[in-house]
Amino acid sequence: MDQTAPSNLPLVFDNDQCLFNTGLYTRRYETIYGLFEPNTKPDARQRWFLKGFFKESDPMLVSFEYLPCRVRFAEDPSELVFDYRLPIRSNIDHILGDEENLTRIPASLMGEGNSLLLRRAFEGAVVEAARRAAANYTLAVPQFYGGRIQLLLPLCLTGDKPELALTIQREDGFYAARTCLTLDMAYNNARLICRPETSWIKR
Repeated sequence: MDQTAPSNLPLVFDNDQCLFNTGLYTRRYETIYGLFEPNTKPDARQRWFLKGFFKESDPMLVSFEYLPCRVRFAEDPSELVFDYRLPIRSNIDHILGDEENLTRIPASLMGEGNSLLLRRAFEGAVVEAARRAAANYTLAVPQFYGGRIQLLLPLCLTGDKPELALTIQREDGFYAARTCLTLDMAYNNARLICRPETSWIKR
């Protein structure tokens, strides 16, 4: 039987071992798996301990009849692509009024005297981001949050370079935008699904 035939789950158990698919590859594009074994310490709080990370051809994995598949974050692949036909509805009060969100805003737009300028800059940046994503769908980067797929769009508030990432979530007939992330936060979130290749979010 084919040793590399995938199971339908990203986690499989065999002979008191647990194996999961990391979604990562070696330089020669062999899948990398994390192998766990039971924790036999009497006072152990965790059931499993990490044995190590192994590529699919490693002899450590020979006892597994099937190797686990990658995690599926979306059942419908269209969720991973920006649909330019849908409008974006932004929760401006939260995005521009929440204290945590405000710490992510460029300093030149901060302060009560700049509130109108900030709102106009934000609204214009959202329109521009949607148009850019419509022209190049790869600009919208998927992330997984709260059990659902969201998309990240680059926001250029004060210049031509992205300063924030707008998170949008598909609803019935529109995208809801509820928060903005720093570029570092956006990269870390997107990296859970795959390494972002679009230039605005790459490190």
